[in-house]
Formats: sequence, C-alpha cells, structure tokens
Amino acid sequence: MKVKSYSYNGDSNIGIFFRCNDKYLFSPFDAKIEEINKILNVEVIKLKIWDSNLIGLYTACNSNGIILPKTIYEDEKEVFKNLDLKFLVLDSVFNAIGNLIVCNDNAAIVSPLIERENLKLIEETLDVEVIHRKIANKFLVGSIAYVTNKGLAIYRDIDEEEFNEIKEIFKVKNANIATVNRGSVYISSGIIANSYGLIVGEKTTPIEIHNLQEAFGFL
Repeated sequence: MKVKSYSYNGDSNIGIFFRCNDKYLFSPFDAKIEEINKILNVEVIKLKIWDSNLIGLYTACNSNGIILPKTIYEDEKEVFKNLDLKFLVLDSVFNAIGNLIVCNDNAAIVSPLIERENLKLIEETLDVEVIHRKIANKFLVGSIAYVTNKGLAIYRDIDEEEFNEIKEIFKVKNANIATVNRGSVYISSGIIANSYGLIVGEKTTPIEIHNLQEAFGFL
C-alpha cells in the first residue's frame, strides 16, 4: 500500500504542516507520524520554523537542499546543520516559500515573485536548473503543483501544451491534473509525497485519490 489518508490535528490541509523529500520527512513535534512514515519510508525530523508548525508552507526542498524563510530563528536552523542536505535562508520579502517554489531532483520552478538575485543561490542549494516563471498564469507555483522524482500533480485548468512542457522540465514519467480535499486546486496543501508513497488529506475523495495515484505513479 503506497497511499494513505491522514489529517493533522483534524486538519486535512496536511501539506502546509509537513515537507518531504526522498531522505527526510520534516514534521511538527506533536504529529503522530508512525503510520504515514511506513508509506514515505524516510528519516523523520521534528522541528518548528518561526516558532510555527507550518513547515510545508515555509519551506521548499528536494533531496539536495532545502529553502528556508529569513524569519527562521537561529536555534531552529541548528537541526539542518546535521543533515545530509544543503540549506539556504532566503533573503526575500516573501516567507511562504512553499507557495512559490516547486521542485524535484531534476529542476525547480520559482515564482516570478521571488527576487531574481536569489535564483543563483536557490540553484546552488537545490543543485538543479531553476526556471523563473508562472504556471497556468499563476504566481503561486508551489501551491498549484506538486512534484516528486516519479510524478507530477498539477492545476486542473492548465492547457495541454503547458502541461507537457512542465512535465518535461521536471523529467517525470507520470503526470496528471488533480485536486485535493473535495475540489481544492491548491494541490500542495493537501498532500505529502515522495518517490516511495503518497499521503492525502482526509477529505480527499476516491476519484481525487485515483487521479493522484496516477500522477505519482502508484497505480
């Protein structure tokens, strides 16, 4: 079984609380993650960012590095110094990094809202090509798309040409349009995923789960 439904303290918007790659699951301290990590199969790192549990909202990562907001406290950065992961504290006016970057181990799409002078630092941290662009004419690229090294779930109103273009950028075999939690187009708010498994918000319907399984190659 590679898919599981989950809520965090009764909230189905699980993606704003967790961040995952093929090495680590970054989790709030109070989260009960034993069952979901049987699916994701990675080391669990418990932490806060800006004294908050909104880890998914405030970060973006792949297996090479993680991007953190400049509001992170000094003591909160200590955990990253002991990981097999580069980290960058992004000097940006924007803190909700997770809404503005979508990446895997092949590429990163960074919202035009992120200042151009940050692109080289992001590229060096994630160790991938960085593309500075919108998706489906939307600035919140990290909200409307979620990518792993196996697949891509993306905003339902994207046209076919751009869908294929984004799939090619990330070099994934699997891709699908999707929604989460009974129709939300903000896909990343409702899932936690890596190459090994998929966790979906508890309100996600069977049809939505099927579309997500197809997107991430778990059918």
